[in-house]
Amino acid sequence: MSSWRDCIVVLMDLIGVKNRALEGDSAASELMRSFHRLVRREMASDRLGALAHAYVWNDSVLLLAYVDGRPDAYEKAIRDADTLKRQIDAMAPSYAVAVKGRAFPSAADSTGARITVIEASSYAMANCFEIEATAKCKKLRKAWYIDTRIASKVAAARAQEWFNVSLLPSGRCRRVYIHDGPLWREG
Repeated sequence: MSSWRDCIVVLMDLIGVKNRALEGDSAASELMRSFHRLVRREMASDRLGALAHAYVWNDSVLLLAYVDGRPDAYEKAIRDADTLKRQIDAMAPSYAVAVKGRAFPSAADSTGARITVIEASSYAMANCFEIEATAKCKKLRKAWYIDTRIASKVAAARAQEWFNVSLLPSGRCRRVYIHDGPLWREG
């Protein structure tokens, strides 16, 4: 059995797809299928090498990137996520939530004919949803929400605006930086 590894988990979600579907917009389903094709194509390419895995469902994707003690590991992961987000935004507006975590150890039986174990840290994944819920409660509509543990290692992830959220497992309050657009000027 492998050991727990430091990781970054990024949740990206298309904005407004649920409302479009509820209004009877048949294009909502095609938008989701196009989104799936885009993520599948980009993950199959060599362009997003810092992203280890993408879990896609409906109008969302959860990205997993392993990070280690190398100074540029965090930046490469966030830069690749930002690159993918730019491509998604060209298709339809989206937002992203990035959280540092520890990935579940790989298990030999983690995939099978009828199950896939998401190795992307249950706490980091849950924290993405905590941050998303807090942002919605505050009526924020921003492009990026980034955990301070990532921003401390990636200068482009720091921002003038933030809010605090109690995150799992400790319940300790952490700063979440807010960005209106892409993190870097170039892709």
